[in-house]
Amino acid sequence: MFIEKALLWFMRLSQWCLCVALLGVSGYLVNEYARAHSRVPPEVWLPCITSAFALCIMFYSILLLYCLGRLLLHIAAFFDFCFLVCYIAAVVLNRHNFHQDGTQNQLWQSLTYTRGAAGLDTHANKNIPIVKGMVGLTTTMMVLFILSTLQCINLARLADDKHEEKTSHRRRSTTRV
Repeated sequence: MFIEKALLWFMRLSQWCLCVALLGVSGYLVNEYARAHSRVPPEVWLPCITSAFALCIMFYSILLLYCLGRLLLHIAAFFDFCFLVCYIAAVVLNRHNFHQDGTQNQLWQSLTYTRGAAGLDTHANKNIPIVKGMVGLTTTMMVLFILSTLQCINLARLADDKHEEKTSHRRRSTTRV
C-alpha cells in the first residue's frame, strides 16, 4: 500500500503543478477578455474555476496522503471524480480548439476579434500558443484525474479490505465457543 500511496502522491504533485500552470494561462485569457470589456466564454471559465478549486483540495490531499484513513480516502476519490467530470466538461467545451493550425481555433478567433473590436492590439501570434497551452493542459489534467481517481478508488478498496480483515479477526478472537 506504500507504493500505491507514493504513486498517488507523485501524481498529486504533478496535478498541483499543472493546475498552477492552467490557472495562470486561463487567468490570463480571462484578463484579456476583461480588458476588451467582453464576456468570457465558458471554455475559459471552466478550467480556471476548476483549477482554483482543485488547487485548494489537492494541497490538503498532498499534505495528508499518508495520514488518510478509510473515510478520507473515499472522500478524496469523490473529489477526484468531481474534478474529473469538470475537466471532461472543459475538454468538451474546448472541442473546437484542437486544430493544428491555431488560426482555426474558435477561442483564438474569438479573442482576436474581441480585442480588435475593442481597439486593442490583437496579439494574434501571441495568443495561438496560449490557447493551445490551455487546451493541452486541460486535456492533460483530465487524463491525470482519470488515473488518480482510479488509484484513489483502489487505495480505498485496499483500506476497506484491510479494515474488514482486522475487524473479522477481532470478532473471531473475542467470541468464545
